[in-house]
Amino acid sequence: MNPNIAIEIERRKHLEMMDAFPMIAILQGALAALVLCVTVLNYGLSNQTVIWAGLFVCVISARYIVDRSLRPRIDTHSMHKSYWLTLLTTRSLIGFVWSLGSIWYIQLAPEHNLLSTTIWCTALAFAGTIFHINSISALQVYFWSLILPLVVYFSIGLERLFEAFILVLCGVIYVSLYTRILHNKAIKRIAEEIEKEQLIRQLSEANHSIKALAEQDALTELKNRTYFNQKIETVWQRSKEKRQDLCVILFDIDHFKPFNDNYGHVSGDKALRKVAKRLKAIDLEAEYSFFARVGGEEFVAVLPNTRLDKAISIAELIRFDIENAAIVHQYSSCADVITISAGVAISTSEQASSIIEMMEQADKALYLAKEGGRNQVAIFAPKEQPHLVELQVQPS
Repeated sequence: MNPNIAIEIERRKHLEMMDAFPMIAILQGALAALVLCVTVLNYGLSNQTVIWAGLFVCVISARYIVDRSLRPRIDTHSMHKSYWLTLLTTRSLIGFVWSLGSIWYIQLAPEHNLLSTTIWCTALAFAGTIFHINSISALQVYFWSLILPLVVYFSIGLERLFEAFILVLCGVIYVSLYTRILHNKAIKRIAEEIEKEQLIRQLSEANHSIKALAEQDALTELKNRTYFNQKIETVWQRSKEKRQDLCVILFDIDHFKPFNDNYGHVSGDKALRKVAKRLKAIDLEAEYSFFARVGGEEFVAVLPNTRLDKAISIAELIRFDIENAAIVHQYSSCADVITISAGVAISTSEQASSIIEMMEQADKALYLAKEGGRNQVAIFAPKEQPHLVELQVQPS
C-alpha cells in the first residue's frame, strides 16, 4: 500500500471513532439511566449506585475531553506513545465502569440478577466493539476491560468457572476472528474512500489543466483568442453592473510580415515569445485584467475598472517596454528594433457601447497609430475624434 495512503488511513480511522463518540455517549447514557432507574426502583438508592453514576459521568467526560484535546494531534500526525496510551485508557475505563456496575448489581441479588446482568453486559461488550472497529487496539482494550473483571468475579466470587470459561472463549473467538474481518472491511472502506477522493482530485486537476491549455496560446503562453472571446463577455457584464469604465488596448507588432519574410518564421516565433515575456512582466493592476494574443502578431489588453488616462499610460508602458527589449528588426520603417502600435478605446458607465463597437473603436485607433507613423498610441474616446497620444518619456 502507498505509504501516504497508509498514513491517511491511520488518521481517518481514529477521527471516525472520535466523530462517533457523541452517539456512543447518548446511547450509553440512555442505557445507564435505564439501569439506574431499574436499580433504584428495585433496591432503593444506595451508595454504590451513586458512586457508579458518578464514575460513569466522569469516564464519559474524560473521554470527551481527551478526544477533543488529541484530535488536532491526530489530524496533524503528531501523536506520541503517551498520547496513544491516554487515548486507549479512556476507552478501557468506560468498559471497566460498566463491568464494575454489573458486578455490584449482581451482588444485590445473585440468583435473580446474574443472568440478566450477564446478557446485557456481554451485549454491551460485543455491540460496543462496533464503534471501535476501526482500531483493533481500541477495540480490545474496551472489550476486555468490560469482560475480564466479570470473568474474575465469576471465577473467584461466584465460583462459576464454566461460565467464566465460556465468556473468555466467546470473547477470544469474537475478537480474534469476527472483529478482525470487520476491521479489515472498515480499513478497506476508508482506503477506497481515499483512493476515490484522490481520483476525483486528479480528474479535477486534469480538467483544470485541459481548460488552462484550451485557453492558452501555445506559442506565447498568454491567453488565446478563445479565452478573450469568452472572458470579455463576463468582464463587460460586470463593468455594466458595477457601473465601471472598461478599457481595451489593441496593439500589434509593426511590420511583422517583413520580419518573418527576412529573418524566418523560427525567428518570428522567438520574437513573439520575447514580446509575450515582456507583457507578462507588466502589472495591469486592475482586478480581472489580462493580456491575450488574438491574432498572428496582434494582442489585446483588457482593463476593467480603469480610467482612460490610466489605460493610456499602460499602453505607453507596453510600447516603451517592447521597444526597450531591443529585438533587432532592420526591415521596419519606424525603428531598427521591434516596436508596436496601439489603439485604446473605452466604454464608460455613462455611455455603454457594445463590445463589438468598443473593439471597432480600438481597431480604428490602432489604424490611426499606424497611419501616423507607427510605434505610437492612439485613442478613441467618447465625444472625441480619434487622435494620437503624445509620446511619453518613460523612466530608464
